[in-house]
Amino acid sequence: MKKVIIFRFSAMGDVALILPVVLNAIEQNPDLKITIVTREKFKPFFEGYSNIEVFTADLDNKHKGLLGLFRLFLELKRLSPEYVFDLHQNIRTQVLKFFFFFTRAKVFGFDKGRNEKKRLIKNQEFKLLPHVTERYYTVFKEAGLIDQNSRIENFPEFFHIPFETENKIENWLEKFKSQKLIGIAPFAQHKGKMWPIEKYEALIQLIFEQFPTTQIMTFGGGKQEKEIVDSLKNRFPQIENLVGLFSIKEELALIKRLDLMICGDSSNMHFATLSNIPVISIWGSTHSHAGFGALFQPKSYTIEISKEELACRPCSVYGNKPCIRKDYACLNWISPETVFKKVKTIF
Repeated sequence: MKKVIIFRFSAMGDVALILPVVLNAIEQNPDLKITIVTREKFKPFFEGYSNIEVFTADLDNKHKGLLGLFRLFLELKRLSPEYVFDLHQNIRTQVLKFFFFFTRAKVFGFDKGRNEKKRLIKNQEFKLLPHVTERYYTVFKEAGLIDQNSRIENFPEFFHIPFETENKIENWLEKFKSQKLIGIAPFAQHKGKMWPIEKYEALIQLIFEQFPTTQIMTFGGGKQEKEIVDSLKNRFPQIENLVGLFSIKEELALIKRLDLMICGDSSNMHFATLSNIPVISIWGSTHSHAGFGALFQPKSYTIEISKEELACRPCSVYGNKPCIRKDYACLNWISPETVFKKVKTIF
């Protein structure tokens, strides 16, 4: 059994995207035993696999600071890993790698493609960059654990949901059993990734007009997002506000029951793609070319203003920069009718 430790602490979607990578690696090399070092809240992504375990990094308390990272290193060292993969490349993981350089473990980092991404957002070289999962997968190749020519393949199922969770969601969905289920996840970490809520409101109106028996379920997190969805529910009482209603594990069980997810460049997009359902993704200041696109989805399901129409796109890899035009044209120029046309091709 070859023991591999993987570091990835955030962001939520990037952590989830480790799953197809490690499962493909295990498919090629069943002798792998993989320990993913991440935060407690991301544990549900990896449950149910005998070759994968999660080691919780308590970065806010026990493993905080340099002393805490050394404590984490000592705990991980007891696992006697043969390989250590840094799939994050931040200050914390660099420190952990440094500690492991003095052990017998073979230490590898992954190429984030920072220079390529800088050229992309500075309009110096516009091209499709490798998906982040491909970059993760390359680390396994560099370590000699899988074939150099292998590619990441889709699986019928990625998330293993416990029976009791599946049963709870199945019972909750019983009242919608005769309806098509559409998930809408309008929120993201940064404004540059969020299609305006009034556009979603107009889209919902179009959906209900043409597909009146459809059930719409809205996803999000936190008090503010719940209040925004509550305001939508005031106009459309038939939608279900799921914000704060379920755990991550339960939401994963629910997402895979959807007939369609409509969202921005967000963690919910990645959850839906790994659940093998159709995903319409709406892009703004970020771009699907930067390596975080909807995995395994047809390119036609990606909705974004072309570079010919709006030369400033993309202006950011992560959507965290303010709009230089001040009007967020990349998002506001996308009409509800455009998105609805795509919905009709799927339904």
